[in-house]
Amino acid sequence: MIALIYITTSNEEEALKIGSKMVKERLAACCNVIKDMKSIYWWENKIANDNESILLLKTLDKNVDKIIQKVEEIHSYENPCILALPIIKSSDSYLKWIEEEIE
Repeated sequence: MIALIYITTSNEEEALKIGSKMVKERLAACCNVIKDMKSIYWWENKIANDNESILLLKTLDKNVDKIIQKVEEIHSYENPCILALPIIKSSDSYLKWIEEEIE
């Protein structure tokens, strides 16, 4: 099954660094970076308001735990947002492509 992993990063550069590493290591078939997102959240008992970037990874569910572990090791945040979302349906050709690109 395909999984989509949503990760917030401090900026576009960090998202590209992490995404490139996951693709190079063949843990993800593809990554997308969306820069300049506004985030508002609770952190250390106060509301934070930051600019962040989004990293989306397309992978297989068998790689999710390994990706989470590797991202936590290299991410600049103490507690990064890493969410794995199951994809309930995709085109057969896209699923086949992901399966072929991931080790």
